[in-house]
Amino acid sequence: EKSAEETSLIISLYFSKLIDNLVIFSESSHLTELNLKEQREDLINLLNDEKRLFHECTLLTPDGQEIVKISRFHTYLPEELGNQASDPIFIRALQGETAISPIFIFPQTGLISVNIATPVRDKKGETAFVFISTGSVLPLWSEIEKIDIGQNGYAYIVDSSGRFLAYQEASEILDRHGELMTALPPVQRFISGEEASNMEISPYIGLKGEEVIGSFSGISGTDWAVIAELPTYEAFEYINRMILVIIAAMSLGLIFSAILGLFLSRYLTEPVLSLTSIVTKIGQGKPAPHIKETSRADEIGILARGIEQMQKSLRESYLDQELRISELTLARERLRFSEEQYRALFEHSEDPLVLVEEDQSISLVNKKFEELWGFNREEIIGKKKWTEFVATLEDLDMMTSYNQKRTAGEDNVPNVYNFKLKTNSGEIRDILLSITRMPGSNQTLAALIDITEQKRYEQELIQKNKDLSDAYEKLTANEEELRESYDTLTIYEQKLRKSEQKYRNIVEDQTDLILRFTPQNKIIFGNDKFFSFFHADHKGILENEINLSDIRLFPSEILMQISSLTPESPVIYSENKVILPDGEEKWLNSSIRGIFSDAGTVIEYQAVARDITFQKKTEEALDKARSKLNLLNAITFEDIRNYIFTLSGYLELKKDMISDQDTLALIEKEQSLVKKVSQSLDFAKDYQDMGIRPPYWQNVLQVYLFAISHLDLTHIERIEEIKGVLIYADPLLEKVFYNLALNLVIHGKDIVTKLHLHSELRNGELIIIFEDNGPGIEDEKKETLFSRRDGLKKGLGLYFTSEVLAITGISIRETGTPGKGARFEIIVPRGKYKYE
Repeated sequence: EKSAEETSLIISLYFSKLIDNLVIFSESSHLTELNLKEQREDLINLLNDEKRLFHECTLLTPDGQEIVKISRFHTYLPEELGNQASDPIFIRALQGETAISPIFIFPQTGLISVNIATPVRDKKGETAFVFISTGSVLPLWSEIEKIDIGQNGYAYIVDSSGRFLAYQEASEILDRHGELMTALPPVQRFISGEEASNMEISPYIGLKGEEVIGSFSGISGTDWAVIAELPTYEAFEYINRMILVIIAAMSLGLIFSAILGLFLSRYLTEPVLSLTSIVTKIGQGKPAPHIKETSRADEIGILARGIEQMQKSLRESYLDQELRISELTLARERLRFSEEQYRALFEHSEDPLVLVEEDQSISLVNKKFEELWGFNREEIIGKKKWTEFVATLEDLDMMTSYNQKRTAGEDNVPNVYNFKLKTNSGEIRDILLSITRMPGSNQTLAALIDITEQKRYEQELIQKNKDLSDAYEKLTANEEELRESYDTLTIYEQKLRKSEQKYRNIVEDQTDLILRFTPQNKIIFGNDKFFSFFHADHKGILENEINLSDIRLFPSEILMQISSLTPESPVIYSENKVILPDGEEKWLNSSIRGIFSDAGTVIEYQAVARDITFQKKTEEALDKARSKLNLLNAITFEDIRNYIFTLSGYLELKKDMISDQDTLALIEKEQSLVKKVSQSLDFAKDYQDMGIRPPYWQNVLQVYLFAISHLDLTHIERIEEIKGVLIYADPLLEKVFYNLALNLVIHGKDIVTKLHLHSELRNGELIIIFEDNGPGIEDEKKETLFSRRDGLKKGLGLYFTSEVLAITGISIRETGTPGKGARFEIIVPRGKYKYE
């Protein structure tokens, strides 16, 4: 019982020291007044100053979120920070208490550890943070091991629910942590709330599976208790020695009494001899006869009754000893069975295990160690030493030093550390080694954990942490720049609001119809022109979620087309007729643009429509006038041609009737003029529609092929390299290419053998090149090549070619070299060409 109280006091004082250090730190460091970087530095300083006591510190917000987490064995990344709102010690600390967790094995080092949580209060006394520190319990066990609990006694710790928390041997904690110990009497008494008083005298099977007697003592400041147990065989050795002492004392007393009796009276001799004989038989363990002298009233009677009582007590003691011997025999069998179980656990452990003798030789290994080192156990046991699997001399010197100090009984020798192991195949593996000295022998049990992959991950994490630190420093360096950018953005935001109001006014003042609608065709915005056009109420349409189909703004085929819009092709154009609610017929020219998210999905559509009803009516009137004009032109041309034909006939008859040469010369001049009038009439007929019909997009290659199909170019090699090009030009574009080809036939007959049509981009303009290998055009003629010159027919073809192209802003020039061929370049400006 005294051992349990001593252990309890040591543990209580140790935890008080841990708690006092944390409370002093949280109050003196003013954590609530520091920024995140300064808090991190304070926690690092604490770990450096108290590295024997603490190996991890965490600062949490009142909602349980970890904001700073510092460890001596691991670098935590931001994404590894978690939430401990449900942790019982966090909840107790948040309520103002200082709480201690159950003892556990720290996962990154295998150290026996405990978490302590304490509140961090601000100047108003309110809990601003919760500080949780992970403390090492190893220094505590080194103190507890100094307590004398007999030769084979031991102590362990349980919590208020009777679960195993800690033990003097670290290896036992790994196997038993969390095990329910409620079957043991001292644990039952602690759970039931009894006061720690006397030792449990009744023997029971203890923690190690042997018969023990035990006691408990609660640990102040926690809800734990220390259980101390002593094997019964050790306790009963004391009892047996006391019995022998009593027997020896009684024997001496009897002898003294006999001698005294000889002096006092012979009356005492026979009874004393009889009693002496009985005591001798009792001492030899033989059955003693009935003692007759017990009825005497003198000192002999008293002695006889004492011997009889002693005989009775010894008989009961012998019977009890026989029972204990039977129980110890049973316990020995159980111990043998337990040994077989532990041997099976050793053999089938998931970690490599090796048992090392005092001379460094290996006496036992399991299968996992065979697999790790690459040798079988026949090659290892008794033939190899542990020093042979150490890869580096540095690790070998360190481990040899630790082993010598451990053998010499020195304290503070690490039992868990890392080293590099060299396998039979030559591979180097990173190993976490845990050393345990076997009680009562000079053997050492080593558990090896292969952490090669973990080391690799840690190196990657360290590099990532370094990268993050560099990035953090860069962010810190750019903080002022970001602040200035924020101020600039604020100014821009104010300008943006003004701009937004300005453009809103512009939209509202537009004469075009502007509206926005969702992919479900729900109208979400419209300007005043839109609502006045449809004689509709602005508020009514937006609040009643009017659909586009309700006002029939666009035909159904247009609404179907907008579903095919993409970020690459976000706009479609349409021209359609609309029937207003009052029955009036209107025409609209519209563009519909899709507005897309970053993911490429449609958010909404924006439509801009212009009322072209007046333009449509004008075009209809123009078409009617053009039809009438074409009819008039056809009649007029036909009449003039008939008149010319008749006039030519009369002049020919007149020529036959006159013989005067001067008069005949005049008639021939008249005939020449009539011929020129006929030629001009033919030319005018070809170009009477120039500029009358609107331009449209035309495929250049297709128009070119139609144009040259009217001419015989079978003797010329043609090369066309202009596929998929469209230009916006007058419908007489075909006449342009026809005149160019006709010019080639007229001036290059029997000379031109090659015609090449191709294109190129130059400074954003499309250059369509029409070139041949004929005689070319002299430089002095190039200036007036596309001008109207004297004469009826001469030069009019190229003049009208230039005029037709100029209708849509297209120009033409001749850039060939005389003697090498003609080269006509048709220059199409930006916006007047596109590709299929």
